[in-house]
Amino acid sequence: MALTPELSKQTKRKEIAGIALMSETVDNWSQIQTFKAKPDDLLICTYPKSGTTWIQEIVDMIEQNGDVEKCRRAAIQHRHPFIEWARPPQPSGLDKAKRLAFFHSAEP
Repeated sequence: MALTPELSKQTKRKEIAGIALMSETVDNWSQIQTFKAKPDDLLICTYPKSGTTWIQEIVDMIEQNGDVEKCRRAAIQHRHPFIEWARPPQPSGLDKAKRLAFFHSAEP
């Protein structure tokens, strides 16, 4: 998707290598590029608006052995942060790497 001036103003997007991304993602691009997964990390990539939160909740429920109270310990974005987001006060998935991290794919 080409970044037009209209798109840039409407959605706060910037461009990297011809791909329009959220400005927060572009602002953190160097951290994203240098992300090093650990051998036991589980990374899940989803398209935006494809049921990501639903998948996050299911994976968390599996990790917590079905204990609903443990799954209510914090908001999902704090339990399993997106590696491309770093908006205060939300913790960055890069800074607080856990076994499980999610990210949205802009392209198929």
